[in-house]
Order: sequence, then C-alpha cells, then structure tokens
Amino acid sequence: MQKKSTNTYRPVVKKEEDTFGDLLLSILRSIKRTTIRFFKNLPNKIRDYVKRKIKEYKRKPARKDINKVYVLVGYTTKRHIDARYNAERNLIILRRGLMVLIFVLIIFISINSIIPKLKVGKYSEVFGIGSMSELAENDPFSRGN
Repeated sequence: MQKKSTNTYRPVVKKEEDTFGDLLLSILRSIKRTTIRFFKNLPNKIRDYVKRKIKEYKRKPARKDINKVYVLVGYTTKRHIDARYNAERNLIILRRGLMVLIFVLIIFISINSIIPKLKVGKYSEVFGIGSMSELAENDPFSRGN
C-alpha cells in the first residue's frame, strides 16, 4: 500500500531492504542536486559580491594622495589622527632621505674604488690624446680659425 505525501509529484514508497546500490544512487543524486543548485546560484553570488565591493568602494572617503585616509570611528579625535598622519608622513620623508643618502654613498664608494685602478695614461695612448690643449689645436669648430 502506498502512502500519499504532501508532495503530489512523487508517492512515498516504503521498501523493505535498502541495498548498497540504492544507497550509492541516493548519494549520487544528492551530489547532483547540490551541484546544480551551486551552479544556478553562482551568477547571483558573483553579482552580489560585485555589488558589495562597489558599495564598499563608494563608502570610502576620497584619497588625494598615496597616504592612508583615516575615518573617525569610536572615541578618537581629529588631533590624534592628525598627529598619526604627521608621524607617518615624517617617517616616509625620513625613509626617502635615507635611501637617497645610501644611494649617494654607494656611488661615491664605488667611484673611489674604481678610479685608482684606472690607468689614464694607458687610455690616452690608445686614443692618441696627450692633453686637452693638444685636442683643441686641431678643432675645426674653434673660434681661433
């Protein structure tokens, strides 16, 4: 005898024995249903994610430079935020200055270590230049001619 359920599409049938095949089929059908549901809801999830990110972006205060923008939340004051901003700005300036100083020192040290090893007389012989006056004697563009 069959029981009628509230679902009019499928009648409920009681079986005496569930076999391993029936159990496997029911698991596979469940996996199929959840997979189909996931892919059906995927466009909605993507749309909601994009909308949420757009709303978050619109709520942020405008940034005029590379530094952080602080939003006053809780019990903080503008003076405290300004002090933090100035401290970060000073650190950025200090960091850039130190980087320039280190770069200049590296160039200075490398030039001082290379120049003693160069033999200028050897290169003047190779190019045939003894002095700058000798080079300027035969200059066709000089004013003396």
